[in-house]
Amino acid sequence: MPEKQKCVRCASQLSWIGLWSSVFLALFKGVVGISTGSRALTASALYSLHDVISGAAVIIGLRIATRPADEEHPYGYGNAEYIVCVFTSILILGVTVFLLGDCIRIIFRGEHAPPHWAALGAAVISVFANELIYRYNICAYKHLNSPALLAHAKHHRADVISSLAVVVAIMGSAMGYRFLDALVAVFEAGHLIFLSVEIFYQGGSGLIDCAIQDSDVSLIRQVLSDTSDVKKVRDIKTRQIGRRVWVDLYVCLPPEKTIAEANAISGQIRQSIENSIEYLGNVNVFCE
Repeated sequence: MPEKQKCVRCASQLSWIGLWSSVFLALFKGVVGISTGSRALTASALYSLHDVISGAAVIIGLRIATRPADEEHPYGYGNAEYIVCVFTSILILGVTVFLLGDCIRIIFRGEHAPPHWAALGAAVISVFANELIYRYNICAYKHLNSPALLAHAKHHRADVISSLAVVVAIMGSAMGYRFLDALVAVFEAGHLIFLSVEIFYQGGSGLIDCAIQDSDVSLIRQVLSDTSDVKKVRDIKTRQIGRRVWVDLYVCLPPEKTIAEANAISGQIRQSIENSIEYLGNVNVFCE
């Protein structure tokens, strides 16, 4: 089995494991947080709910985005991952805003619940579980260049941070600083809002065909510069579609070149770019 196919299979299996782990953590932290009155742990449960939604998004993205291009979708289905990212961010944003308002109300009214060690245990379990899932998702992202996998990994790392904050809040509450629980919940909700807006922006940027990184464009220019028959580069257009890169090149060749020779030069350019850039979807070379 080719290496890329192994990575896709691993990512798919990991997504299911992460999905069910997040379901368990969301329910576990939610029940413990509500029963103990810990707003910080309840907010942390929202992070896990975020992970549930993004995990489902990754599974859908991996199945749809890997479909080959066809007549109706000549550039493939890569943008499905961006659509999923946008949907995820909008869905969780509303719940987070509601929690933020509730926490601010508690702070001003001074309705602070006493600390409970069950909440501390739930937070510690969440730290280790989410850090493990984060590391595996980052590994899969590095091999597949999937924006949905990267977003999913960020969600789990955010969950790690939120769970660590819950640990601090509960320890502080035990020492008499009971306002820390609601205060941490406010910061968690604010961070969740920021994370959702960031993912929404990234997904929206992908849907309007953003250009690839400048470093990759420089590699393309270097390839064209090393091709002796290319006299001038008229234009370079690039787009990131899901995990794939699409490139359109407009170059000028010597006028004495025949059509067969121009085709051969175009093939040489394509091959050189394929050797220089990973995750390449297609290269179109237009010779003048």
